[in-house]
Amino acid sequence: MIISLITLSQNCGHDYLLQAKGDNYKSNYQFIYDITTERHPININTYYIPVVFHVVYNNDSQNIADSVLYSQIEVLNEDYRRLNENSSETRDEFLEFAGDSNIEFFLANIDPDGNPTNGIIHQFTDRDEFLMFEDIFSNEITLDEVKSSTNGGSDAWDTSRYLNIWVCNIGTLELFGQELGQVFGYAYPPTNIDEALSNLETAPDWPIDMLTNDEALQGVVLHYTAIGRNNPNANEDNLIENNLGRAAVHEVGHFLGLRHIWGDAITLIGEDGCNVDDGIQDTPNANDQAGYVCDFNKNTCTGDTFGSSGEDLPDMVENYMDYSPDACLNIFTNGQINIMQNVLEIARPNLINTQPEISSTQTIVAEKSKNKEIIKQVDILGRDSNQGFNINIYSNGSIEKVYQLVD
Repeated sequence: MIISLITLSQNCGHDYLLQAKGDNYKSNYQFIYDITTERHPININTYYIPVVFHVVYNNDSQNIADSVLYSQIEVLNEDYRRLNENSSETRDEFLEFAGDSNIEFFLANIDPDGNPTNGIIHQFTDRDEFLMFEDIFSNEITLDEVKSSTNGGSDAWDTSRYLNIWVCNIGTLELFGQELGQVFGYAYPPTNIDEALSNLETAPDWPIDMLTNDEALQGVVLHYTAIGRNNPNANEDNLIENNLGRAAVHEVGHFLGLRHIWGDAITLIGEDGCNVDDGIQDTPNANDQAGYVCDFNKNTCTGDTFGSSGEDLPDMVENYMDYSPDACLNIFTNGQINIMQNVLEIARPNLINTQPEISSTQTIVAEKSKNKEIIKQVDILGRDSNQGFNINIYSNGSIEKVYQLVD
């Protein structure tokens, strides 16, 4: 953990999450990941995801303007729909793998109580910063305190129905007075789909004994300098490679189940990154992360000869899930898209909206989902169905989106 911190001046907290939680956490996460790679999602035109920003600030610089948050939504939509201006810079050997995820994001228009909202919360805190870890040798993620008003943060909205994104001052990590690096964000991978599978006799034994069992912790946390592409405070961290809003693109990728492109190997402590994979077939192996250098000549692993070229493929440093400068990033692969769509359908189905808005009826009905008995199950076209992505209709008038697996 310390070595990876020292070698990076800017980084993603997902590394530290996996390392701090140990082998059990990683094996459970791997089990989930393996299932989603083997399943093909249903055909949904567009997955619309409502977003709520929690801007937790101590001073004016940290109190990010709404216009910056609007730009962040634009960046997310451009990159996830492959409408980004630099999509033309994807190298020829990778074009056949590049895809449009059909995932879009919108600022929530209805809050959990059914009231109109702009999807943005500005919450003052008396805390100067929030630390990833209180102690570098600890395995407790203290940055989660930003998600609680009792700890000086902002309470999550229903994380099963909203993508919560907290924006705050993430303190730099230190060891014996020496700065080790700036974490620009982190997100927990999805784990809790036990409710969607609870009525099935033959279903994956999805692990539930992980940190993300606390629903209030689901979501993304971002450093205030890394949000948006028009952030007037972007250079307050003295780093210029993360000013285009792609820290959020990267972290939302983790939230939707993606791992780093190099498979999270730590080569400096003896791991051979060429033998550690992200589990996705159309991303070439890499021995290590890109190091925030857009080096198109980098090819740290041999034998990646898949694809039509028949040649050994270089490291995909332009992939959103590598550590490259924002200006370099331009691609999600079809394999990564398959993971994200599956995770939405299986692990986060209630995030999916069929249009870029939340209806007030939908919100009210969702609050009635207790003490219910299912009376009808239909697919998204209203046909009776017992498999795939369905809508359950309950005796109390509530509805729920679920993914139904059959043997």
